[in-house]
Amino acid sequence: MDLLPLRTNIDFYEQRFLMFVLDQMAYEYEQDNKDVIRMTLGKSELPLHPQINAAMAEAINDFSKSSKVFPAGLPELRNRLSEYYLEKYGVHIPSRHFIIGSGTSSIFRNLFQLLLNHEDEVLLPSPYYSLYNFSALLAGAKIRYYLIDEQSMSVDMSSFRANLTPRTKVVVINSPGNPLGNIITKEEMLEIDTLVNGQAVIIHDEIYANMSFDSQPISSVQLENTRSAFITTNAFSKGHRMYARRVGYCIVPEQLIEPLTVIQHHTLLTLDPVVQYGAIAALDLHEEVEVLVGLYRDRRNYTVESFEPVPDVKVLHSNGGFYITLDCSSYIEKQGMADSLELATQIIESTYVAVVPGSDFGMPSSLRLSFSSSKYKEGIDRLVQYFIS
Repeated sequence: MDLLPLRTNIDFYEQRFLMFVLDQMAYEYEQDNKDVIRMTLGKSELPLHPQINAAMAEAINDFSKSSKVFPAGLPELRNRLSEYYLEKYGVHIPSRHFIIGSGTSSIFRNLFQLLLNHEDEVLLPSPYYSLYNFSALLAGAKIRYYLIDEQSMSVDMSSFRANLTPRTKVVVINSPGNPLGNIITKEEMLEIDTLVNGQAVIIHDEIYANMSFDSQPISSVQLENTRSAFITTNAFSKGHRMYARRVGYCIVPEQLIEPLTVIQHHTLLTLDPVVQYGAIAALDLHEEVEVLVGLYRDRRNYTVESFEPVPDVKVLHSNGGFYITLDCSSYIEKQGMADSLELATQIIESTYVAVVPGSDFGMPSSLRLSFSSSKYKEGIDRLVQYFIS
């Protein structure tokens, strides 16, 4: 008799985030003193800026700051975010529309719980970040996908039209995207809005908005006179390197402010004010973000150049974000492998380079590489040698 029946049909083994499976393997090799290079997590190898650390140290030593409790986020941070969006985009967003959470993962889960019922559909990009997929599964919604063309890096509008149905209640766009690093243009966003025509909420995940290599991405907050309601999500984990100091936020329409805040009344209570003071300091460090952009652009270029002579592996050109994707479909087929998990496992066993199976993102014959390793170029050299040997 099953003493712990789960009231869900989710296969949790199949839904493992393989990124963490490979990262755990890397950790175990490191404990055995192997020379491991991790290309797994989107976690910068650079330490936090001293000003962020100083702001958090000041807060933790000031009880009047470290004991603050605000379920929707510190008023100081929400006000500073309002100022930031005015400075960066010339758009005034009242501070009450910013809801602060522990990264964007819990925010997506809560938004999907608010916006979706079991008979509803969610339309996600493919490839997708696995958070979207899993949040939809938790909400019990049916998942449909629209394609991002891996060659042009543009939205396949024909697949978008084909999968937008009367039951669609949430549409997710991710730009710059994870894993591809694609950037959705203003024209594409407006066409998506026209197609949705107000029947669904459009969530724009712009967590890599400050990580673009060739052109500046547009934010959905810059769109005017849209037919649909937009929600924007972002966080401090990428450009500001606060991966383990979890601070994320969303910008929501008036109707969602109270529902989302009340959910956080009961499930979050408060995000640690110490890390929120660090986030306030981070918003003044524009030059530091540009340093990271330059570093990762160089690693992007090194990857493209290094893999040019490698047969059966194709680099998908990333325009932003923390990652680059290798299409290994020809190699996997010729080697008789089952999928990218088998390939990633063989790679770490033979080279001690940890990469992420593309199965996490709906790309079962690809690998995702994170730029965020101080030994990134050496890792690329090892991968090239693996594929050509």
